[in-house]
Amino acid sequence: MVRSTRLILAVTTLMVVAACGDADPAPTTSDFDAGPTTTDSDSAPVSCAGLGQPGDANGDEEGVTQAEAAGMSIAELLEADPRFEEFRKLAAATVSEGLGRSWMEIWDMRAEQMGDFREGVTVFVPTDGAFERLDPGLATALDGGELGNGLRYTLLGHHYVHRLYPSSEWESGPQRTWRGGGDVELSLDPPTWAGCPIVQTDIRVANGYIHVLGGLVVPDEIQQASAG
Repeated sequence: MVRSTRLILAVTTLMVVAACGDADPAPTTSDFDAGPTTTDSDSAPVSCAGLGQPGDANGDEEGVTQAEAAGMSIAELLEADPRFEEFRKLAAATVSEGLGRSWMEIWDMRAEQMGDFREGVTVFVPTDGAFERLDPGLATALDGGELGNGLRYTLLGHHYVHRLYPSSEWESGPQRTWRGGGDVELSLDPPTWAGCPIVQTDIRVANGYIHVLGGLVVPDEIQQASAG
């Protein structure tokens, strides 16, 4: 009888362990630690695509106010602000290879869920106007998914800094971006990110900052892939 009871308990324990193993684990600090590994040797040439002319819509149109943004996550702001629909769709369709989740899912995490980056992160977000001005080949590749997840991940990485980076702390020069991206040049006079004009700064959200770009940072390898 004692042996039977022990056997039942052992089988039950194995079933619980197996069930727990099937569950989707919550991100851990080590998951995020695997991300920002960009070095100078990882950097590749980039350019700013979708640049407009003076007077073009580059983020000056009305968006979410700072008072509204304060309680939102980065993902929630991208959902709510009509200027960022195209970037939101790109982020939702791209999976972080380290975490197995879309960038929209990751950017919806509250700061306390983000491991060593619990203080928050920063995203440089292009407006829909920039996407509308892209060359047809690049626009089609991004919209239709021909680039594949890896190249989309690389493109998004060039817009993402894994720390709080308000404009009051900016310094001219190469800036380290998220893994998958590369070093991006920040200039202050006038303010540009990889040559893309920074048209609005310091939208403070619950888990970081958003700065608004009047162009899309595109690595040369993606320009070449879309042209082919």
